[in-house]
Amino acid sequence: MSNKWKLFWAASLGFVMLFQACVNSWEELIISLEDEKNMGKDFDGLVRSGNSEVMQPGESIFTPQTGNQEQIAFYQYYQDRAREIVNAIDQKDWDALLPSGYTKNNFFEFKIINSTQVNAFAVPGGYVYFYTSILKQFQSESELMGVLGHEVGHVVKHHSRQGMVKQVGASTVISIFLGDGIGGLIGTLGAQFWLLDGSRENELEADEMGFYYTNKIGISSSGLSTFFSRGFETDAQGNCIDSKSSLTDLLSTHPPSCERVKENNKRIEKSGQNPQTHPINKNTNPSFTQLRDAAGI
Repeated sequence: MSNKWKLFWAASLGFVMLFQACVNSWEELIISLEDEKNMGKDFDGLVRSGNSEVMQPGESIFTPQTGNQEQIAFYQYYQDRAREIVNAIDQKDWDALLPSGYTKNNFFEFKIINSTQVNAFAVPGGYVYFYTSILKQFQSESELMGVLGHEVGHVVKHHSRQGMVKQVGASTVISIFLGDGIGGLIGTLGAQFWLLDGSRENELEADEMGFYYTNKIGISSSGLSTFFSRGFETDAQGNCIDSKSSLTDLLSTHPPSCERVKENNKRIEKSGQNPQTHPINKNTNPSFTQLRDAAGI
């Protein structure tokens, strides 16, 4: 091998090592951590302004009414449970998540949207939204925190960034950033891209993160199972039986609910969780459902 080629391969190896040291994935070369945070800020601005691209008629940000102690108590409870999930994030994930100028204490923002939709979603930059109608569906703190962990998991694993690059291609994403910003992204991807997660694999990975965080905190990880199995017949092991997948399962990029339940139950069994070490309601005075109902959610 000539000295010229030796120099070429040495330089190439050096570039690869520098690349791995500076970024966590090739997608970060296209969409940086700062880009993700700015996209989240811009999207949150659309939510707060009631923009019709991301908010349906009648939807609004839930804000506790001044003097309404029940609403204030529930909103604080929601923020406290979200903070527990955030505090469970591993340092290596923080290192791959925080842009310059942000810390563990000011990166994530958790909000509630008054809505008839039964949904929760997260966008890049740590912005997490729960609709009031999904809060009405939860029957335990474990269910709330399981879904909180799931949504935080999407952010930690940069699922939106991956989806953007895969769906529209690197060149298009770059042109959008140089042009219309978040408006261009919404126009290209459609608002539903931001409200629904991008792939079955990502959903299963986010479920695993939800399990990991709840298990680490010491609250039952069964909430994901009980929530996703609701409306299905279940067997003696708590696995739902879906001889016929629901229409939403067939049309969605999300894995069928029963598949998610079975995978989550396997994790719980392997971990050895039990009601004494991991209760479904850690905070019981008053409980999640009592706080929610008193707040009129």
